Amino acid sequence: MHGFDFSVPFCVLMLMNGVVNLATTIPSSPGYVGTFDARGMAILATYGVNYEVAQAYTLILHAALWFPITALGTCYMWRESVSWAEFGLAAAVKAGG
Repeated sequence: MHGFDFSVPFCVLMLMNGVVNLATTIPSSPGYVGTFDARGMAILATYGVNYEVAQAYTLILHAALWFPITALGTCYMWRESVSWAEFGLAAAVKAGG
């Protein structure tokens, strides 16, 4: 937050955290693109943050939360020599096909 031109109380950031995490329970696209971002921007805008700044902050936050775990998963997939085709095969076996 310190790199952006806005200031809100810590409790607003915690409210945003709770709301965007609850929003990810709504079925959406991979990475929760849209449900996470729209709710985050709405919360910040409600508390007087300029919409463009709220949008930038929310998108950077989303990327900062999404990228490390995705990169780590990719690293482990590579290390264990697991391919996407094997994921598809495992899903088909689980589905009984």
